Amino acid sequence: MHQEEEGELRRTSAVKRRMQELGRTMLVNRAGPESTSDNAPRDCDRTSEPVDEVLQIPPSLLTCGGCQQNIGDRYFLKAIDQYWHEDCLSCDLCGCRLGEVGRRLYYKLGRKLCRRDYLRLFGQDGLCASCDKRIRAFEMTMRVKDKVYHLECFKCAACQKHFCVGDRYLLINSDIVCEQDIYEWTKLNGMM
Repeated sequence: MHQEEEGELRRTSAVKRRMQELGRTMLVNRAGPESTSDNAPRDCDRTSEPVDEVLQIPPSLLTCGGCQQNIGDRYFLKAIDQYWHEDCLSCDLCGCRLGEVGRRLYYKLGRKLCRRDYLRLFGQDGLCASCDKRIRAFEMTMRVKDKVYHLECFKCAACQKHFCVGDRYLLINSDIVCEQDIYEWTKLNGMM
């Protein structure tokens, strides 16, 4: 085996190992694995396409799914069975970059969406355990066991005081009662 072929084989296997470590990304570095940046985008779709096949595609054949231009960049992304410049993979609604570290790509009904916009459009709604009104999927909530509350509804059923971090309370059916009102609340509601 020639030294050049041996080096290429090591490079390809190192890239494959790196792709397995990254899990759900298809970030390709044309310069090889030795120069992989830890700041590079990593949270795109999982791919089943062998990395060595992607590395062998000539740059003139890689077309960006966003701008439709050739991809000659050192790093590029693969998502939704297309290749993308790092800056071109963005949410169709708010425009935020989806190739950044920690970002997830949601794809539904032909739209590329960030988590917030996906939940806003398709998230599951629920009902508040206190007021029985709808809780939208993107709203901030408080959860106690299997009960979910609007932030403004997460208060003592007796004195209406909103709870702070560290406050002690008791969950009685769907009512939340602060430590100071537990005795009075149970007495008034015939639980004693």
